[in-house]
Amino acid sequence: MRPLDRDDSFHGMTIVDPVAAKTALRVFLRNQRKQLAIETPQADWMIAEQARAPLARLFPDPKGKVAALYHGLGSEISPLILAEQMAEAGWTLALPKVVNPDGGKMIFRRWTPGQPLKRDKIGLLAPGREQPMIVPDLVVTPLLAFQRDGVRLGQGGGYYDRALAFLRSRRPVFVLGLAYSGQQAENLPHEAHDQRLDAILTEKEYIAVKDMAG
Repeated sequence: MRPLDRDDSFHGMTIVDPVAAKTALRVFLRNQRKQLAIETPQADWMIAEQARAPLARLFPDPKGKVAALYHGLGSEISPLILAEQMAEAGWTLALPKVVNPDGGKMIFRRWTPGQPLKRDKIGLLAPGREQPMIVPDLVVTPLLAFQRDGVRLGQGGGYYDRALAFLRSRRPVFVLGLAYSGQQAENLPHEAHDQRLDAILTEKEYIAVKDMAG
């Protein structure tokens, strides 16, 4: 993806401020991600392989550690193969669940691959309330675009930003974005409250923004 400049326009909207820029970019980036998904159908397998070495270095003993992944939708890279790999390594897994759309509140409930899921408050598949709420050490997120310095552009709901801000105010949490290499960008609009990634994992490479001891 070529760098995005301040005077770029999408659908007639000039990128002037972060909020307007994000809105304009998302339509373009969703279409781009659909094309990348078609061009790279094995990305989920490739990313799972790319993840082995850095995760082993960051978390040499994952037993007792919690990793929150996500249920991939549409052209999002599916983390299912990665999840199965992590479960075999001893990780406890979780999925996000939106419990208060108006307040933007998202929590994480325990999950194992193959477990039945239910629709949450915004229609996403998530564990039911019979599964305990747990606090992750690692959060794996989808995205629409990223920068190598950790800037992430998401879907626009703000759920991850709010949840990560809350978690990070209380304990260290490593945030890993899953992306196609073609989703890399420059000059993405972002604001002070946007939560940055600690690393990005693509089908081609692991990009370390900031390391954290496991």
